[in-house]
Amino acid sequence: MLNITPIKENENVGFHYTVTNEQMEAPGKMTAEEIINWVEETAQFIYEIQTSKEQE
Repeated sequence: MLNITPIKENENVGFHYTVTNEQMEAPGKMTAEEIINWVEETAQFIYEIQTSKEQE
């Protein structure tokens, strides 16, 4: 199981992320099958990084 620990300097600070117009438009160019695969891959990734308690 993957254990992710925040960098001490970033603890309780939060984060931000800038999304480009191209990134926002990309899902609109995907087929339904590509979107379903993307959602499934994202769900699997999230499941794998969760603790056993979080998975419950």
